[in-house]
Amino acid sequence: MAILDWPVDLVPAKTTWGLQSNTEAFTSPLNRATQTMERPGARWKVTLEFPPMNEVKRGRLEGFLAGLGGQAGRFNLWPHQRPSAAILATPRDATLVLDFLAQSYQVDGLPVVNGAMANFKLLPTKYWPASTLVLRAGEFLSVGGELKMVTVDVASDAAGSASIPVAPAFRIAPADGAVLKLSKPTAKMMLATDEYSVAVTPGRISDVVVVSVIEDLS
Repeated sequence: MAILDWPVDLVPAKTTWGLQSNTEAFTSPLNRATQTMERPGARWKVTLEFPPMNEVKRGRLEGFLAGLGGQAGRFNLWPHQRPSAAILATPRDATLVLDFLAQSYQVDGLPVVNGAMANFKLLPTKYWPASTLVLRAGEFLSVGGELKMVTVDVASDAAGSASIPVAPAFRIAPADGAVLKLSKPTAKMMLATDEYSVAVTPGRISDVVVVSVIEDLS
């Protein structure tokens, strides 16, 4: 089944984004000291809450949800509460910047992955404005098909490079030169259950509709 895009006109009144980590704990039987290990498999969990809708808008939502076929369907979803990084609101130089050593170039002024990842929680990037606060803690980005949150404020160096601490850790390292998506960065999501329901009043206006989704890690 093709991966769909969440309809741009279906904007929730309230969104709740959370991260479900995957950890394993061991408690010593001798002194009750606890050791906890982080394991791969952290994923985004999201709740989308829609206000009462008229028949037309309600139909758009019902049609999209029905078309997913329960948990069989997949769709790309961006964080509506913070759809773009703040740096996109400032003027950027879209001039191509040739890198003769790496044989790469800047595309439309957007930053790219800079080399191989040694730490899957630290994303190396380049082609930012030099010596600038480029990302703030809590902002989102996506690259290599994975959505990440920036965990601390990030400033570029004099060469326009920046190492970005992110969560959760990358499952697969993005390719060198891959372009970062800072506007409506997406994660591949699926419904949390096979069921959904929409209550409708006699005036054909829906009650509040709550949709729960989870990230697909495949």
